[in-house]
Amino acid sequence: MAVVHPAFQRAFPRRELFRGRALRAVLLFGLATLLAIALLLDLHLLVDLAVTRGAVEVAGSEAADVAALAGRTPPDPAPAVVRWGNAGLLPAVLRARGFVWGPPLEALYRGVPGLQRNRSTLALLTAVALVLGMGHLFLLAAARRKSGQAAAHVAKWLRKSLHRQTLRLGPGDLSDTRGREAFALFTDDADRVRDGVQAYVTRMGSHPFALSMLLLLVLAIDWLLALQCLIPLLICWVLIERQQRHTRALQALDQTRAEAELRLLAESLAKTRLVRGYGMEAWEHEQFERHLDRFGQSVASARRRERLSAWGTRSLAFVVAAVVLFLMGAKLLVPPNETGAVAPASAFLMLVALASMYLPLSGLARLQGEIEPAALAADRIHRYLDRIPEVGQAVGAKFLQPLARSLRFESVTWRTKNGRALLDGFDLTLEAGKTYALISLDPLEARAACYLLPRFIEPHAGRVLFDSEDTAWVTLESLRAETIYVGGADPFFTGTVRENISGGHDGYSLQDVTEAAKQTHANKFILSLPSGYETMLGEHGEQLDAGQAFRLGLARAALRNPALLIIEEPTEPIDDDTKALLDDAYSRLVPGRTVIFLPARMATLRRAGRIALIHRGKVEAFGPHAELVRKSPLYRHWEYVRFNVFRHEAESAGVEA
Repeated sequence: MAVVHPAFQRAFPRRELFRGRALRAVLLFGLATLLAIALLLDLHLLVDLAVTRGAVEVAGSEAADVAALAGRTPPDPAPAVVRWGNAGLLPAVLRARGFVWGPPLEALYRGVPGLQRNRSTLALLTAVALVLGMGHLFLLAAARRKSGQAAAHVAKWLRKSLHRQTLRLGPGDLSDTRGREAFALFTDDADRVRDGVQAYVTRMGSHPFALSMLLLLVLAIDWLLALQCLIPLLICWVLIERQQRHTRALQALDQTRAEAELRLLAESLAKTRLVRGYGMEAWEHEQFERHLDRFGQSVASARRRERLSAWGTRSLAFVVAAVVLFLMGAKLLVPPNETGAVAPASAFLMLVALASMYLPLSGLARLQGEIEPAALAADRIHRYLDRIPEVGQAVGAKFLQPLARSLRFESVTWRTKNGRALLDGFDLTLEAGKTYALISLDPLEARAACYLLPRFIEPHAGRVLFDSEDTAWVTLESLRAETIYVGGADPFFTGTVRENISGGHDGYSLQDVTEAAKQTHANKFILSLPSGYETMLGEHGEQLDAGQAFRLGLARAALRNPALLIIEEPTEPIDDDTKALLDDAYSRLVPGRTVIFLPARMATLRRAGRIALIHRGKVEAFGPHAELVRKSPLYRHWEYVRFNVFRHEAESAGVEA
């Protein structure tokens, strides 16, 4: 049995193999194995019929008993040896009297007259073989389907857990790396775990039982001969598996070396200017030829190892096969009436059973490699699921009233996971009911300050105060109901336009949704969609451009009428008509609330009454746009970097060139 990684066991414990869909798969695999064993016995009887042609010789003293069994009239007087032909399965029945399956076979022979004649026996055995084969295939397909369902159930559970954990961890990822990580876990890694679980259920649910049944079968035929054949076959299999693993490791090493040489060869393709400019053609040709020879040697070495491994494996297999055939032949040459004799049909059955052991043995040997990617994927998923949320609600948290007087950052410090301080002793006081812009040379600094307001992230030191109330001690629901963050790259959900704006809340009527859309100039393009507010958006529905998606996000925020509205403008280019619509939407949204912009346009920057320039975690400058242009060199530099037309045209020309 493969040594299963603890992470894989956590995703699919061994006990789950005997529960639910996995248990049904195991039972179906077991029934399929039993039908396969029955099919082998049926083929054994067919081979015996072909070899003996239904003819049997018995001593005269046994003639009466055999005649009664075969439904024949015994000769009178009985000769020393009595011969009967066209007796169907009679030779197999007589030979099976010393085996476990002898009494059932004899009872079957007595009870089914069709087994007492050759042609009818051939027809019956062929029909039974067809039924058993079809039943075996049907049960195998059903078992694989159940194992797939069991694996899909595990993947579904993992995806549910990932979804819950992502919502639980919150939106505290400034650069959205956590979102990309969760997406990869949700799609790729969950599928890897599913494939590994299906392989595990299939292998462990079928192969051990199949090996046990085949082993019992060959031991029942002739235990001594079975052991004489099994020992060299098992040694051969172990040696071949070990050699193949060693060869694969060496081939991987050779492949790595070949790839390294190939990269060196490819590097010369990018050095044409240097080679021609400095007259290095002869030296470059010499270097290229040397690396090309090394590459050819690496490829040849890998192929030579592959040929040698294949030759050695086949040679060993041929030698062991010859030993097994010799042992079988020696038993076949023993006269039928002597001890140790083996009938040709029994030898055929043993050979087929021994050959059938190879697939389950190899399957179990490969199981470790098949579930290794699933174990690594499960480990990544569980490490993600074990993370503790950065933001949590304090016990006894209070309900927060809408912002009415001031918003204050008090000595706030916040660091990224790698220890970089985006905010370091950050102090800023904003009066309620006014419009502000937060900017920074590093966009993450301004975004971090805004993420602190709805508590998407938690300060590592300092406090954020809403009207002198520390946001760490208020309920998240009341805080986020009055503090809405509209991101410039916020996606729209797969659902109707109405559901995207209302967030699926039944408390908002269509009229409420429509009024919010009108306020942000989203109503016009919504009505132009095929089904208006009932138009499906998303992967299988309509797509929106950056300006439309942003206005949809503004409508979602306007519907909730927050006291504090944070707007991060999209960095993607938008047309002039959309810019004009956004300016008018801002004019409608700003009055009566506190608004903080993370601006991407000069028009939005100038709309703000005060601008806070954050640099190295602190407020570098604070005031109106005109004042900062005069007094702050850093602000002028930021404005030039972001909005200077000639600079961006020059950069674009450089990229195109």
